[in-house]
Amino acid sequence: MKTSVGFALRKLLLPALCAALLAPVASQADTLTVWWNKGYYPEEDAAIKDTVKKWEQKTGNKVQLTFYSTEDLPTKLIAAVNAGNVPDVAYEDVGDFAQIPQLAWDGQLTDLSSVVEPAKDLYTKTALLTAHLYDSKTSKRSYYAVPIKQQAMHVFVWKSMLEKAGKTEKDIPQQWDQYWKFWEQVQDTLRAKRERVYSMGLTVSATGTDNYYLFNQLLLSYGARVVDEQGKLKVDDPKVREAAIKLITFLADIYKKGYVPPGAINWGDADNNAAFYSHQVVMTFNPSLSIPAGKQGDSKTYHDMITLQPPAGLDGKLTPSLVAVKSAIVPGGAKHVDLAKNFLTFLIQPKELGAYLRASQGRWLPVMPSIIKADPFWTNPSDPHLPVATKQEVMEPTEPWPQALNPAYAFVNSQEVWGRAVGQVLVNGMKPDAAVDQAIAQIKQIFSKYQVHE
Repeated sequence: MKTSVGFALRKLLLPALCAALLAPVASQADTLTVWWNKGYYPEEDAAIKDTVKKWEQKTGNKVQLTFYSTEDLPTKLIAAVNAGNVPDVAYEDVGDFAQIPQLAWDGQLTDLSSVVEPAKDLYTKTALLTAHLYDSKTSKRSYYAVPIKQQAMHVFVWKSMLEKAGKTEKDIPQQWDQYWKFWEQVQDTLRAKRERVYSMGLTVSATGTDNYYLFNQLLLSYGARVVDEQGKLKVDDPKVREAAIKLITFLADIYKKGYVPPGAINWGDADNNAAFYSHQVVMTFNPSLSIPAGKQGDSKTYHDMITLQPPAGLDGKLTPSLVAVKSAIVPGGAKHVDLAKNFLTFLIQPKELGAYLRASQGRWLPVMPSIIKADPFWTNPSDPHLPVATKQEVMEPTEPWPQALNPAYAFVNSQEVWGRAVGQVLVNGMKPDAAVDQAIAQIKQIFSKYQVHE
């Protein structure tokens, strides 16, 4: 096998770089301030505390670790940035959807290339793309974030409900048209047996985040990408407009035919979960493994659920998964930048990061393939969910969210541009092409303030 000079040099230099970065960086103890998103499970918080303790023992420094809820941390961080009194390290579960790309754009994050570059060979390409953010002050991209974990859109199915319809998991087609027709047939069969259920739990609202996660994932199935890898908007491409029209037409057709609960036009992020748990729907799309993870204490229910990846795209090929990569940052103005980099370098060692992620019990997946290979937990064949999600998110094609390429797309999501377009058709009777043209005009207006010059 031929080995490049660059790769060989990285292989030789990586141990030395890590040793230098992990060595004590202060002659006397300093205190590092870390704000961390509180975990869903107590074990997650215990795992990060354990990493902190080991780093303190190794370096002789101290950490002031504070946990904040998913709801409180973004507000707390913005207030700290505005006041000029920021933590040295911050990690939030939803930072990738808006805050981190925006802070990088505004020149308010510390360049963490010295942390990420030595570990590049450990990360997936998508994780690196998500962390390689654009600074409008310098008109350049760099690693302003350190990838920690990820999530993607999965499909969850009740095995017992399938069996009532005379079907099994093996009967589910993977080709686009056959896939959706299958679910229509499942509902028709169950309704004939007087089962008052719906086959598909699709969030078609303009509320929360699940709706735009679903829309953007399915848009990839139609072969459309709204933003290119350079962060440039592509809505003027006729193929993008056509794909969006077809997708909204498709969602409207399924909804109007009665295969989705009527209330789905008002669903928030928890509502499709509730509809699934109550057996109102046979299947649902949901980002992360939170649905089965929420039933781990009930073995019978846990094993009655099936986890699948979304179907192949309209071209018959496997559709890349839109992966939300969660990262840690060092805000601009942090008082202990060298200590922060040292801590993050310690944290992302595969052994440390793997232990932390395992504590999430599958709600989050690794961004380093080596973690998967080193721990059979992620590929345990007796688990009906983790191996499927691991294969989809780590071993098969993935793509970063568009806001990692240009923060303008965060506003497309937060303003529910696509969700409102779907609503215009479902609720107000607007034609899909008119709804898409209205959405495109709004998207172009948002992007006009975010011009990338590289």
